[in-house]
Amino acid sequence: MGKKAGEKTGQFGLWLTKALKDYPQYQVVYDHGNRKEHANVAVIKAFIGDKVTKDNKLADIDVVVTNRAGEILLLIEIEESPISPKTLLGDVFASLFSSGFAANIAGKQNYFRVTPQTQLWVAGYVSSENSEKYELIDMMQDRINQIVSRYEEGVIDQVRLIFKKNLVSCLETLRSLCLDYLRENPQI
Repeated sequence: MGKKAGEKTGQFGLWLTKALKDYPQYQVVYDHGNRKEHANVAVIKAFIGDKVTKDNKLADIDVVVTNRAGEILLLIEIEESPISPKTLLGDVFASLFSSGFAANIAGKQNYFRVTPQTQLWVAGYVSSENSEKYELIDMMQDRINQIVSRYEEGVIDQVRLIFKKNLVSCLETLRSLCLDYLRENPQI
């Protein structure tokens, strides 16, 4: 039997939920998990407009970490297959162009707000050790930074690309970065 789509992403979301259990200021919502076993598993929709509908949805996001006021601290998109520049830009700009994020949790639509502290992280791997691919990712990071630095308040202006040589090392790095960021910044 083949690997289930999003399986590693769901495992990451469950891991992050457990890792932050002693930090009640945070709420983790993630996709690709078992909704029957975990109440914080939901499709997280990036949308444009005032309320999410099937007509204005731009993308599904893998993981969101919010504070208890519903302010987004981290939006995380995990690519489990080798990523192409087109997919990477789609992940980034679908979130950047969104005016809101929502998830139906336990039958109730929850809306989450972007704040000046919101960061978007896109994680994945490239299919080879070819240094040109890493140079391309670095070039894309630089160009994304140039674009988002011009945004007004209330729009995501912090984007981080996290890429490694394989998915396992990428997820290990992502785990470490998440814990460091959230544990070192408990005021956010």
